[in-house]
Amino acid sequence: LPTTSNNGITGTWSPASISTAAVGSTVYTFTPTAGLCANTATMTVVVTASTTPTFTQLGPYCVGATPGTLPTTSNNGITGTWSPASISTAAAGSTVYTFTPTAGLCATTATMTVVVNANITPTFTQLGPYCVGATPGALPTTSNNGITGTWSPASISTAAAGSTVYTFTPTAGLCATTATMTVVVNANITPTFTQLGP
Repeated sequence: LPTTSNNGITGTWSPASISTAAVGSTVYTFTPTAGLCANTATMTVVVTASTTPTFTQLGPYCVGATPGTLPTTSNNGITGTWSPASISTAAAGSTVYTFTPTAGLCATTATMTVVVNANITPTFTQLGPYCVGATPGALPTTSNNGITGTWSPASISTAAAGSTVYTFTPTAGLCATTATMTVVVNANITPTFTQLGP
């Protein structure tokens, strides 16, 4: 609070300094120095509550996924910047991102914890080997460690001898890698014997 007015009157204030400890309006009274031909004056100072910026939670993400963008304006209209400035999905773990409001806004800092999950490799019980023409087992749509997905080719064929690689693709949105299973189909052997007789 200035001890000299804009028009050159000196004096003192009561209360002597502005307090921002609580929300509300406070009237500060200026009393001119004794002997000056001046009236008292007042100033009403308003202290408003700080707004806490709110955001829609981002994540969780999988390692290597493309993350969302940290917004520079909160859901309740507060502008500012983030530190770190952008989300990294390079490694698994939790990272705290801190939002600092633009200077001069009555707003507090805010944080968002973003989780990045490791990719799981689906595991399966090996199927086969089979004989040509045998009834094969079904390729499971859920891995032993709980990952759902689909296979390509979709089912095992025993129509011909050989090895076929079947590829499992996890359901979109799961933190899992593709997996493969090589299924062997063996040719049927015709038994041969030494002729007996005549």
